[in-house]
Amino acid sequence: MNAYRNVALVAFLGWCSALVVLTAQGAAPAPAGGDQQTRGKAIYVAKCSECHQESLKGTNDSPPLTGDMFWMNWETYTATTVLEQIRTTMPEDNPGSLMRQEYVDIVAYILGFNEVPLTGDLPTDADALKKIIVKMKNAK
Repeated sequence: MNAYRNVALVAFLGWCSALVVLTAQGAAPAPAGGDQQTRGKAIYVAKCSECHQESLKGTNDSPPLTGDMFWMNWETYTATTVLEQIRTTMPEDNPGSLMRQEYVDIVAYILGFNEVPLTGDLPTDADALKKIIVKMKNAK
């Protein structure tokens, strides 16, 4: 059952085929100084794509990181919730083995891949990430 929840979490990260917005309520975005999504893609390809595919579409054994489950599982969750779920469950054979910044970069890449407009780099600070809510563009 826990494995299914993990699959659902990862699948959530991918949906965004509709326009999606990350909104920060009361938090200033981090500066866009680095190319976080490029770093995230490199880490994703090295650590995640074997199971989830470079296309983020997943396989029979690994959930997609793009598609309907993205919203079914994670709409209105905070970026901290998404990050911590991935950090504590992935990679499946060695959860928590990446540095926090690497996990944040992967999340930024997945969101960017799904055309989520980001105003800058995602912060690594848990309190700042708690203020970022994943929402569809027209959600109230």
